[in-house]
Amino acid sequence: MDESKGEAEVNKDQEVPEATTEEVTMPEGEAEAPAEEVEPAAPAAPAATGDAPPPAEVPPAEPVAAAEEQEEKAPEAEKPDTVDEAKPEEAPLPKEPEEEVTEGNEDDEDAEEEEDDVFGALSLFTSEVFGTLGSPAEPLPPEEKKPQGLAVNGQDPANTMRLLQDLLTYDDEEPDITYGLGPLDLNGRVAVVSHLLAALVTTLDPQHLRRLATRVMSDSCLWVSRLFRYFDSNVYIHEDIREGVVRVCRMLLHTRYPKYSTEGYEALYARPPVIYTSSTVRPGLPQHIAGMLGLGSGCVRVVPCNTIVGSPVAMDTAALDRMLAEDVAAQKKPLLVIANAGGGAVSGVDNVGRIQELCNTYEAWLHVEGHALAALTLPNAPNLPAKVGDSMTLPLSLWLGVPSIPHVTLYRACEASAVHAAGLTALNLHVRLVSLPLWSTLQVLGQSGVVARFQHAFELSHALQQHLATLPKIRLLSPTPPGGGVAISIQDLVSKPVSTAQLLETVSGAVVFQYVDETNSGGKNPEYYDNLNSWLGQVVRRDVGIIPLELVQLETAGLVLRWSPIEGPETHHITMAHVDLFIHSLHHQLDILNATVKQRKTFTELVASASNLQLVDIPGWAGLGGVRYIPDLLMTQEPLSESAREDINSLNIHLVQQLKASDSAFSLGEGSDRMNCVRFGMVTAETDLSELLSLVINTGKDIETSSKFLDQMTDIVQKGIEAATEDLRRENEERLWQEGILRHVPIVGSVYNWFSPPPPPGIKGRTLDLTAGVLESTENIYRYHMQIRHGTAPTRAETKLPPAPSVQTPVTPSASSPSHSRSSSTTSALSPGSAHSRQASDQPTTTADIKSNPPLAANGITASVQG
Repeated sequence: MDESKGEAEVNKDQEVPEATTEEVTMPEGEAEAPAEEVEPAAPAAPAATGDAPPPAEVPPAEPVAAAEEQEEKAPEAEKPDTVDEAKPEEAPLPKEPEEEVTEGNEDDEDAEEEEDDVFGALSLFTSEVFGTLGSPAEPLPPEEKKPQGLAVNGQDPANTMRLLQDLLTYDDEEPDITYGLGPLDLNGRVAVVSHLLAALVTTLDPQHLRRLATRVMSDSCLWVSRLFRYFDSNVYIHEDIREGVVRVCRMLLHTRYPKYSTEGYEALYARPPVIYTSSTVRPGLPQHIAGMLGLGSGCVRVVPCNTIVGSPVAMDTAALDRMLAEDVAAQKKPLLVIANAGGGAVSGVDNVGRIQELCNTYEAWLHVEGHALAALTLPNAPNLPAKVGDSMTLPLSLWLGVPSIPHVTLYRACEASAVHAAGLTALNLHVRLVSLPLWSTLQVLGQSGVVARFQHAFELSHALQQHLATLPKIRLLSPTPPGGGVAISIQDLVSKPVSTAQLLETVSGAVVFQYVDETNSGGKNPEYYDNLNSWLGQVVRRDVGIIPLELVQLETAGLVLRWSPIEGPETHHITMAHVDLFIHSLHHQLDILNATVKQRKTFTELVASASNLQLVDIPGWAGLGGVRYIPDLLMTQEPLSESAREDINSLNIHLVQQLKASDSAFSLGEGSDRMNCVRFGMVTAETDLSELLSLVINTGKDIETSSKFLDQMTDIVQKGIEAATEDLRRENEERLWQEGILRHVPIVGSVYNWFSPPPPPGIKGRTLDLTAGVLESTENIYRYHMQIRHGTAPTRAETKLPPAPSVQTPVTPSASSPSHSRSSSTTSALSPGSAHSRQASDQPTTTADIKSNPPLAANGITASVQG
């Protein structure tokens, strides 16, 4: 890397001689180089000595060109003496070879034209690729998209693009979801195309590529430094947002420890460096710096936030002062202080002015990060420098809403050797020209376009934050502008002169708020209020989808709602009308939250007073809570057996199914004890909770009653099957003895039946009348084709009835039959609803016909024995 840098510096001072040397050297190594590659080097050949080309050396280029033209017209097998101009009469003799050479030249010219038309060929290829990627297609079979080894002979590009299309559109973990690329505006398309060009320009001549990279880099550095009013600074463009501060810290090691480049870590032993960071900066940044530089995590010290005076999300400068003094007294060297200016989850702003004074006192370097740095572009004073630290990192891609723009780090100029040793001036041109997308985007947007996007984002957050500050039960965690004076608008920052400290404290990089209890004086929200904030964020985000509201968990506050307009790629499409719609939706949902919190106390009292209801704690549920219906039989059982738990679960599942038919607000939930319950969601101030709970109790009792009836029917059917099985077994034995054993002996029985045919078998079976609980023989049913109801008065047409069945066995349920058994709960759960239970009670004459021969069991519910 250093050698390439040195070569680039030499090329910059002596451009013409070195270019000529490279261009002249190429034909010497390639004796058969085409004429078009040699011709550009011919005019520059006289400058190889470094002096101005003398006029006497210019004419010799003409014979060379003439000789080259004659070589093109002559056939390949022609002797060298055909080029001699002293024999003009021999030139027109070979006519046929001339035609062949002409055809060959035409083919070569076509090939050269295709090679020269790089953009046309690339445009055609990219249109085909994007057409393939953009066309809808079904998912590939799993065997085609699973990871495989590298193919020996390669694959067709169409197959590769088809696999890429499948990977972009579908996901194996979520096969039902189809993914698509986000929309791009003009600036986004320019940035994406610039990435293609950044890779394409690496095919240029190396010397020309260096000049192009120098121009693009110098323009980008000049524009960014003037936009942020950070004059007399150097610029480092990088892709990893953390790489800038890592390089700056490496530069500081070379500056503060002169022997670091030769002795390495041994130079740090006498006075080890220390890095200080605010607790609100990007998580893991100081540890990453220490790890990349090999310093170890012990060199990092986290400065706490203010606890008594000042913003609770800003660095405690008094604590920083104590830490710096302690480390200096311990023979340590303060190296770097990382301050926050609107970054992190809550967009806290540290007192950059006071921190800069401490850094100057202890000879430490101040690096600043955060969204508030974008406000440095707002003041209409382009020549007024902004004094903010010694270096800063700017995530322009995030702020501008343009994809894939590299990050920029501005840093104060130091010794050139230290800057070079830290790699802050390195350019890797082998892969792509990294700064080209930034250069193209800034060209298209211009200064007014960049400032307009930043100003619009700050105005949106300022308007929302001012309104949230007036709402009760809403706590703002993002810093508010300092009070004590007239409120400053974003427009005032543009038109009026303000200090840099006031500028950073006025703007808000993000709006962070949460719904809290009235008694909460700044502590962490309880778990139930985290559930309420989660519900609030989801509902508001559903109502106003264009505003990307986030849910963030903070250790000190709990779950909070966050929106950072300067982070969103669609921020420039959001207007104040969308913010008004967001506020309107927030007001409506806050009314529901307030009513739910107020009625939750009444709900708890009503459930506690109900005999068959049990209050259930549902984790993660933001509504009133949950209740569980307990039948009378199981109220006194403690603890519940496994079968009793399953009965209660089935009963509550059936209960929710019936309640949903009347009100969709009911839903099935699961408590912390892993048992089912009825969930009550959000309510309004007009909701009558006593009526809802009465509905739950009455419906539960109806299901419990129908379950008792089903238990009785189950017992009757089971005993009927047992009685029918016994009767049929006894009848089969009697028939065997009446007919004789000989009829059932093989071979002998056939002869005996031939001499004395048996009487025709009668139809025998049993029918169970569920209403009367009587088991009867079936001869009357098959003889008269009718069934007689027991317990009903005969009509005039029924005065002449068939004789009574030959067999009538009463079947009654057992006195010890349970009122709510496991089987009945399972049956109720499998039924579609309460209608099944009502049909069972409204149609008590349902019967089960049982025919003769061996019995068949049926789980104790219904059965038939067929002959």
